[in-house]
Amino acid sequence: MPHQVHTPELYLSVPKKSYLKVTSPIEKEFHVKSPSFSVITGNEAVSGELFYVPTGYAKGINDIFGAAAQDDLGDVSHKIILTEGFPMPGKVREFAEKGVAAIIFISPGNNIHEGICTTIWGAPDLTNVNDEPAIPVLSINKADGNELIHLSQQETVQLEFKTDLVKGWFDCPIIDIFIEGTEEPEKFVLLHGHLDSWHEGIGDNATGNAALLEMARILHKNRGKLKRSVRIAVWTGHSTGRYAGSTWFADQFGIDLENNCIASVNCDSPGCRWATSYEYMMWMSEVDEFCKDVVKDAVDRPSKGGRPLRAGDYSFNNIGITSFFMLSSTIPEEVLKEKGYYPVGGCGGNIEWHTEEDLMHIADLDILVADIKVYLTGVLRAANTAVHPFNFIETAKEFDKTIHSYQEAAGIHFDFAPSVNGVTALHGELERFYKTLESLNGLEVSDPQVKKANVVLEKLSRILIPINYTTKGKFWHDGALNVPPLPDIAPALKFPQLKEGTHEHKVLKTHLTRGQNRIVWALQQARELLS
Repeated sequence: MPHQVHTPELYLSVPKKSYLKVTSPIEKEFHVKSPSFSVITGNEAVSGELFYVPTGYAKGINDIFGAAAQDDLGDVSHKIILTEGFPMPGKVREFAEKGVAAIIFISPGNNIHEGICTTIWGAPDLTNVNDEPAIPVLSINKADGNELIHLSQQETVQLEFKTDLVKGWFDCPIIDIFIEGTEEPEKFVLLHGHLDSWHEGIGDNATGNAALLEMARILHKNRGKLKRSVRIAVWTGHSTGRYAGSTWFADQFGIDLENNCIASVNCDSPGCRWATSYEYMMWMSEVDEFCKDVVKDAVDRPSKGGRPLRAGDYSFNNIGITSFFMLSSTIPEEVLKEKGYYPVGGCGGNIEWHTEEDLMHIADLDILVADIKVYLTGVLRAANTAVHPFNFIETAKEFDKTIHSYQEAAGIHFDFAPSVNGVTALHGELERFYKTLESLNGLEVSDPQVKKANVVLEKLSRILIPINYTTKGKFWHDGALNVPPLPDIAPALKFPQLKEGTHEHKVLKTHLTRGQNRIVWALQQARELLS
């Protein structure tokens, strides 16, 4: 089938072997790993005092970045910090800003989970080139971590460590398959997943690669029934470059994506054992009803979609592309509790995620077939439905709920009435717009009225998604940190912690004024488009 193999230079950090030894009050070496983009120490061991700071483990995938450290830690400068959780970039940056010498994360189980700790999304540019982690980072398993906690609570612990990684620009293959539609071939649904894995990586993401290949085979075989095109991309640089492959693709084909991409669909960790629930999926508000119908019709199961995290190759938010799915089926909550599993970021909830034990026993063929049906149904409907099946009334409802929650936090200190009024007006325009779309039922993709309606829907996504998921401008990439809804005004939640009249209070009000201007302007653009 028609395809290209691109070979861009991607900026990666590949962990090799790291070392940790307690030198006092005992001598003992511990097995450790370093996440991608940890500072490299070289051959000379770095030594220092261990200092335990409890931050707790994630309670769910939405909390996987972990709790923040308390503010009153005292002087931790030049100390080696020991804390719980995965080596996520937010925690790493926070501790680095406190002047620590290094940080050791305690994985929540028997295995050390591989990861990446940079906030830079894809390759750096001049705005973030200095944002790489400034300290060495290591991970240790729970048993050894608890031993270090106990030891540090009894006596002063001295240790030494080395971190060994290879960092640089590497030629990496990216597979780009284009299955052309018959009626509007320039328009396409982007279906994608990542090729690279940690170790064997069966559940994350060999099962996803199998799903992508099978869907490519089916779609190509039935290409005469495709009304619009499907573009299937298989990324590298996902695990060691913070989504470097999909970021490069967004950069390289940014204008084409802006003009022609209908939707983005991510395929990661489908078909894993015991993963029979679709209650923990992710999708944007405008496709909530669409995705629930897809899952119901494909596998006859209920589903629920949360707000997509800043993860999972969602490298197209700044362009403003409607996106659905990230991970797919997941182990049901009751089964997770029964097995004593802790939250992980893939493998359908199996705790072998990002470890040497992500082997063939993680894959389940029947579940993979079910997940392929879900993905294929969603992609086909997005490509073939005459009028794009995206309901931005739900987006407006989300905005309204978000703004009111920020107003409640701000109280009398800031007035979000312009945003509320803008959303209310947009909601009314959207209701009128979708009423007119009812007259297009039964028309073909090529009908001029249908094409005109779809131009409006695509432009709505380009306007509304960026203000809800990004702080940077179009074609730029926000960092790999959690992005709250309507992030430009989310700092309103800080008002209860600030004293009125202080410098910090006035700075926050200035920030919110500028942020609200961006939102109100976008809402105005959306209304003008609809009218």
